Amino acid sequence: MNHSFYNGIAGIKTHQSGIDIWGNNIANVNTVGYKANTPEFSSIFSQAIADGGGVTSDQIGYGSRLQSTAIDMSQGTLQQSDNPLDLAIQGDGWFGVSGMNNRQFFTRSGLFSTNAEGYITDGQGNFLLGTSANNIGTITDPEDPNKQIAVLNESVTSVDLSTPEAQGRLQLPARMYYPPEPSTVAEFKANLPVDYLPGQRYNVRAGLIAPDGSKHTLTITFTKSTQQPTLGSAWEYRAFIDDEDAPSAEVTGALEFDEHGGLRTVPATFSIDNHGGSVEVTLGRSAYDGLVSIAGADIATSSYADGFPEGYLNGYRIDQEANIVASFNNGRLSAIGKVAVFHFQNDQGLEKAGSNIYMSTPNSGSPTFFTDDDGNPVLGAQVINNAVENSNVDLTAALTELIVMQKAFDANAKSITTSDQMIQKAINMKK
Repeated sequence: MNHSFYNGIAGIKTHQSGIDIWGNNIANVNTVGYKANTPEFSSIFSQAIADGGGVTSDQIGYGSRLQSTAIDMSQGTLQQSDNPLDLAIQGDGWFGVSGMNNRQFFTRSGLFSTNAEGYITDGQGNFLLGTSANNIGTITDPEDPNKQIAVLNESVTSVDLSTPEAQGRLQLPARMYYPPEPSTVAEFKANLPVDYLPGQRYNVRAGLIAPDGSKHTLTITFTKSTQQPTLGSAWEYRAFIDDEDAPSAEVTGALEFDEHGGLRTVPATFSIDNHGGSVEVTLGRSAYDGLVSIAGADIATSSYADGFPEGYLNGYRIDQEANIVASFNNGRLSAIGKVAVFHFQNDQGLEKAGSNIYMSTPNSGSPTFFTDDDGNPVLGAQVINNAVENSNVDLTAALTELIVMQKAFDANAKSITTSDQMIQKAINMKK
């Protein structure tokens, strides 16, 4: 009869733990990034009630105990967010965050924002970890000589992850300057009218950016020559910057077209000075790629010039490759860093550290990155911005398990009461 006491007490303790675990899951049903825990039980040692030699084991058990709490790694549903720094991982992996003492933690909660210094942090002030592009410096603010401002030194489309151990805090400057990119090339396409009389003019234009960031206009005036060839046509051109009467620079030349309207001499190019910067102007790469003079052809006049004016930061977004992309009011984009997604050999070995974050343990292994066939680090999952991953707790299943645990608790309590009554009867019989 004493065995029933042990079994009942062990069962009460075990199922009390189960109630606690499922109750905690239910309490976190709306916690962003929360991963449910599942209690796993095992039996306590058994005692043989007879010597060996029989066809059965002849053992009696001593109840059960909580063996482990497994992490449910199933994907939670994704919910849209208005915060561009909110992130969700679709697939395997963890965000890395660093505490004030540089202790590294891991989480699936993607609720991030920036602190006063521009670092990306979670709700507890832990710093989000990733790889910086190292393409930001500082200069004197062009609008305020008494202040320093962040400046983009190099525009990049994507950032490659460094090693897992080298991941650091990600900082987003609140104000950043995009230096001007001066124009270096300009190209034109047009159909010079065949029916123009000698002396008639046709103009094409393109906007240019000077090395100091100022904007200028390149105009090319084509004038039909007084002397025309037997077959085809001849034109003279004058290219000038800004003012026609007092240009900062000008270039003149001549073009001839064959009887089919194609340029006779290609490529047709020249260089012109744009306030200290040289611009290579292309009028035709081949006979029919550029300027032509074809009767009846419907060819739209177009021009292209590279270069961009200066710009200032508009904001940030994070793409599906986890690149942090800065956008500027001159239309330019550049990645300045990449959010890291860590992986473990054994996710079940992670240890909870409170506030929905985990610590690595010898059982989980060290954090690693997935790699491609060439050994380059890759995310191994899709990172979605303007979204968060909801808790993966199934409320219906959790409530059902809670009821099962409660019934098992009551049954074990009843077995203790029954055992006590039986012992009392045995004592009374002896009296």
